[in-house]
Amino acid sequence: MTEDEPEIIFSEYTQTVTIDGHHFDVEIYKTSIDPGWILSVENQFGTLKISDNPPFFGDVLAWRAFEKIVREDGVRAFYNQTEQRKLGL
Repeated sequence: MTEDEPEIIFSEYTQTVTIDGHHFDVEIYKTSIDPGWILSVENQFGTLKISDNPPFFGDVLAWRAFEKIVREDGVRAFYNQTEQRKLGL
């Protein structure tokens, strides 16, 4: 990292989560120059879903947004249509 590059700060909520046999890497982070938190969820195919507009005011709010997506849309929300068909979702 050079002096011009901002530091990436990961939340303690960053973790690998398994839901109904589906594994997701959940990253919640911000940079040292921007106070807004970003939610990034990567599925087992490497597909990312990023929620950053608007950025979250706190890391716990980003985690709650992840929980809300799971509760309302289920794991399908983290797969594209091709991946959903492949998995039979």
